[in-house]
Amino acid sequence: MRRQLKALIRKTFGKNHTMKSQASVITFLACVAFIFVVLCFFFSFIEDYIHRNDGPDPSYAENVIVVNPPDSWKDYAEERDLYFWLGLEEKDTDAVFDVFTFSKWMKEYDAFMVVVFPKDFDEKVLVKKVEDRPEILTFISTDHLEYEDYREDFLDNEMGSGYYQYLSDKLGVNLPSGEQPLIYTEAIKDEETGGVVRDRLSRMVAPLLFFVTIMYTCMLIAMNAIAGEKERGTFASILMTPMSRGTIVLGNFLGVALHALIPSAVCMIVFFPASIGGFFGVLALSLSMIALMSAITIMISCMSQSIISAQTAFLPIFMIVLVACVTCMQPSTANDINKFIPIYGHFFGIGDCLMNTASFLPILVCVLSSFLLAGICLLVAKKLLTTEMFTVAVESKSDKEIRKAMERAKRQEKDYVSRARAKVFGYRPMKRKSIGGFLIGHAVLPLALLSVFQLIAMIPAVISYMKTTESVRFLRMFRELSSLSAVEDAVSESASLFSEFMTNHWFIFFMGLGYWCIIGIYMLIVKLLERNRLSTMGFASSEELAGKDASAKTWTPNPSFNKGKGRAAWKNYLKGMLLGFVLITSVYILLFLTGQVSFKGFALRNDSVGLFFLYLLMWIPQGATEEIMMRGYMLPRIAGRFGIPFGIFFSSMCFSLMHAGNAGFSILALINLALIAALFACIALRQGHIYTVCAMHTLWNFCQGNLFGLEVSGNPQSASIFASAPTKMSSDLMSGGTFGPEGGLCVTIVIVIAFIVLFATGRKKKEAPSEEMAEVSVEA
Repeated sequence: MRRQLKALIRKTFGKNHTMKSQASVITFLACVAFIFVVLCFFFSFIEDYIHRNDGPDPSYAENVIVVNPPDSWKDYAEERDLYFWLGLEEKDTDAVFDVFTFSKWMKEYDAFMVVVFPKDFDEKVLVKKVEDRPEILTFISTDHLEYEDYREDFLDNEMGSGYYQYLSDKLGVNLPSGEQPLIYTEAIKDEETGGVVRDRLSRMVAPLLFFVTIMYTCMLIAMNAIAGEKERGTFASILMTPMSRGTIVLGNFLGVALHALIPSAVCMIVFFPASIGGFFGVLALSLSMIALMSAITIMISCMSQSIISAQTAFLPIFMIVLVACVTCMQPSTANDINKFIPIYGHFFGIGDCLMNTASFLPILVCVLSSFLLAGICLLVAKKLLTTEMFTVAVESKSDKEIRKAMERAKRQEKDYVSRARAKVFGYRPMKRKSIGGFLIGHAVLPLALLSVFQLIAMIPAVISYMKTTESVRFLRMFRELSSLSAVEDAVSESASLFSEFMTNHWFIFFMGLGYWCIIGIYMLIVKLLERNRLSTMGFASSEELAGKDASAKTWTPNPSFNKGKGRAAWKNYLKGMLLGFVLITSVYILLFLTGQVSFKGFALRNDSVGLFFLYLLMWIPQGATEEIMMRGYMLPRIAGRFGIPFGIFFSSMCFSLMHAGNAGFSILALINLALIAALFACIALRQGHIYTVCAMHTLWNFCQGNLFGLEVSGNPQSASIFASAPTKMSSDLMSGGTFGPEGGLCVTIVIVIAFIVLFATGRKKKEAPSEEMAEVSVEA
């Protein structure tokens, strides 16, 4: 058995493995590009370190700007003569986060740092045991990395041992233990650059290179070892030998592992540990990683019938491990539990060993568990080779042809391209896509576009806030949001933050532009990518409005459009405005009659008129955008593949879940929004276009938020003609609470009545064609 095992090891280790497989080359190029980007990132640290050792640059700024200096600081600075030695300049502002103004001041006064005191600093710091400690904020120029060291020196010398001690001695401010004042200073603490570079190389670059080289080598060799033999038809001869299945697996495994030792040894030479303990730690982790990856690749090779299929099967594992390596570079991932887990433990363990900070127990557990997993993979591989399915072909040529013919006939029967389930707005599927990708793509596209354009719209709003005193409260909301751990609290605080944006003129203006951009993107998708007419997303032409029913599976005359004389698009839009006004007014009347809200009179102020008209201009594309996304684009394409009922259900649920992040969202809100979406879908299908529902959506939101003063899906409005307020007897079940009317039973009642009216009028229109066709035949 030893001789057979040695022969297999020599055979696997000594093969001339070439990269003839396409999957292997792609993986290799991806790895090279990935490593190149990472190395470029770390070489920037080395460059900064080299420039730092060149000595001080005379062009570096040395002055400091102090904003809102308190009297205690002025006295301290005069006593220490800091105005001369530090070149102090004094400024005053209420916007303590206005980084744009601070940057301008630093350039104007040749300063490297701005120190910002709050206006009431002395009042707060003189109070004993202040809970809301005054914050001293520091901002530095980003022109040179050395400015961080300058700031650290300033904080240590002038704040830590100077000003804080002055407060304690002269003003009688009691300092807690450790001589730390009741002052919070925002500052970035940085280590020596040389130490940073060494730490980054040891903890990030070195483990990543170990992983990439070992995984790539194992994949290249193992896939050629067994899967390659199967592809060449020589594996059957190996099975005919007296060797056991376990010997075959073990021999190929050891051959792959020996190959992987070569790049691992090169990496150890390049990143040689500084201590004996670190050397043996890296050695143990490398061997266990080689064993684990070799066993996994051998198992996949046993499962596959060709090299390409084996490499394709291993490629997701390869990418997942790379992603895990990237997550290990995040400081939040480096907790004690992860160091015991294979892959994570290997990455952290190699870095710790190279930096001489490793612990014995995590490395031991990681190594032993890796060898255990490798043994399990080898046992699975051995079991696979005892199964006929993974050793020889079980189908004859004729059996394969019959099976393929049956599968082809079954696919043609279910082919939604050649036989569409429905033709909504005249859309017919042209390409075949996987179910998962098809549904996920339609669900994610609206969310992605809205997220991108909302983020863009926030930028000018944030800039405008930074120029005002509101920046303090605004940025504290951001800080509180980042410190929350509970999902419910984070969602609530996010909704409050978004409500703050909804009162900003710039945000409303740019959101309106963003909605127009989203409409344009959907038009480009239909025209350029799908090469379809815009009518396939509900923009019916005048001819189609005149006599074609786009909701039918085939184009048929539709006598419901005034005997062939179709309305123009603007007339259908006006009709939708009227319907939307009637619906939301009915909801408001029901809320008023049931005692859920009280009317407070007129509320529009002179300073809100501009914001009111911005809302009006924003709601027009907003309603159209959501209708285009859900009823115009998503509904026809989902219905073309799965049928109209599923199309209505899927698009309605996507529309409802799109509002799940808003404040006060509940199960009833989910149901109501889905019902509203289904109602709009039925109306669009009835009419063969989306002009009416676009107007209904716009008027619903506008009247709800800017006419009656109610919350729109969890977003409060600040520029409303009338004011409304919940009464003392108001119930969240009826009124919807903080989410708005869509979260209450009043909307449920109105929408159910609207469905009844829609179906009732639909029956009457179905009886009309027979009479009209009879009149036409008599006239003929």
